[in-house]
Amino acid sequence: MWARIASFEGGDTEKLQKLNEERMQSGEMNPPEGIKRVMLFADKENNRRMFVAMFDSREAIEAAEARFESMGDEVPEDVRGRRTGVDYYEVVFEQTV
Repeated sequence: MWARIASFEGGDTEKLQKLNEERMQSGEMNPPEGIKRVMLFADKENNRRMFVAMFDSREAIEAAEARFESMGDEVPEDVRGRRTGVDYYEVVFEQTV
């Protein structure tokens, strides 16, 4: 399992959540192919977010990059924030307790 972690500063977390909910309900949400799970972590005090997307392989993440880029164009920067980084990590340990 691999994780793609995109970091953002600025934007509006509440508007982003609302937009995502609307897109899910309307069927407009078109996530990258191969994505298995997503999580959004918010640091509201410092107006930062980390978007974590899980994939089966690094190659699957790389194949999804074009779609991630186009998704960024679909959400205004004042809502999504400014992307400050993208990193890939192999998941070497996971446990549900």
